[in-house]
Amino acid sequence: VCMTALRLCFIGPANNVTFRRWVEWFTSRGHQTTVLTVEPTQETHHFRQIDLSCHYGGRKIGRIVSAARLAYVVRCLRPDVVHVHYLRGLAWGVPLVRFCPVVVTPWGSDVLGEQGAFKEWYSWVLTRNVLASADLIAVHSKYLEGRIRPLLKNGARVVRVGWGVNLQAFKPGLDIESLCQRWNIGPDQQIIFSPRLAQPCYRHDLIVRAFSLVQRESPRVVLVISEQFADSEYLCKLRALVSALNLGNHVRFTGSIPYSDMPLWMNLASIMVMVPQSDGMPNTLWEAMACGALPVLNRLPQYAEVIEDGINGLLVEPEPEDIARVILQALANPELKAKVALRNLELVKAMADQDQEMDRMEGWYESLRETWPGQVVAGG
Repeated sequence: VCMTALRLCFIGPANNVTFRRWVEWFTSRGHQTTVLTVEPTQETHHFRQIDLSCHYGGRKIGRIVSAARLAYVVRCLRPDVVHVHYLRGLAWGVPLVRFCPVVVTPWGSDVLGEQGAFKEWYSWVLTRNVLASADLIAVHSKYLEGRIRPLLKNGARVVRVGWGVNLQAFKPGLDIESLCQRWNIGPDQQIIFSPRLAQPCYRHDLIVRAFSLVQRESPRVVLVISEQFADSEYLCKLRALVSALNLGNHVRFTGSIPYSDMPLWMNLASIMVMVPQSDGMPNTLWEAMACGALPVLNRLPQYAEVIEDGINGLLVEPEPEDIARVILQALANPELKAKVALRNLELVKAMADQDQEMDRMEGWYESLRETWPGQVVAGG
């Protein structure tokens, strides 16, 4: 625990497990942590949560009211540092916070136009104002840093800090027997895992179509589809597609997977497949790498920071035929999976260990507290 506890105020979606994990790390270090949110969590948590959601006047009016209340609540809390995760909606009130240092962390869907970040005419200006009000911008990847550059004022201080993986939880060699029993998966069946949110932009439908081609060649393979934060209309279409392709016995829709089960699924999976239209730097990828699942990904520039085709993962065109071809190639080559698993575990330990990442972030928080008001000195 630090010599002096920090008073930290986080702004972000408390119903998101990755965000909660960030906050809980600092809570467990003995810092005072408060989360301001319009998406409160019902899960057990050890931080103070203040729900700023406004349920009158419609969505847009509600957003304005919540953003305005934000500055007042922060002033009352008198934190040492405010850290904003996700730069839309509630975060648009952050430029009103002028009485303590502000850190901002863009996620991807809040700053990438192709993910709808700027679909409202005012979004660009408001998000740019949030970035302009930051004393420090912490990004998860080189790619995201490049994409936010046009939004930044000259001289903005940008550092790279990832979510990091909890290497005590996500590791190879976990006991997966009970998971196999629960989901009726036999010892000779290989698992393809599609772990992303059940929403159209993650294109599980392409994976289902590819899987139907894989099934013809390799009938003992099972596809597992996560239903986190499901778009109900899209999920209905996915289920209908599975039925139309006669894959019902070979596909498992798992519902919303508890985070504590995710390391087990990543251990069970031979292949973890993701082919979204666009992405940030998903922690799911690092978690799969830590557990030894072989990543099969579409050719997005952000993945190229981490995955080299044929070396520590496989890259595909986002078309069912190519996805199927690469998956079949991987299933036929267990030596590749074993080599990739060893290489990726070392890579995660070096580049994405949660304790290392959060230690660095803690250094920046302390630096901001010590030097406020004024310039940030190198921290962490």
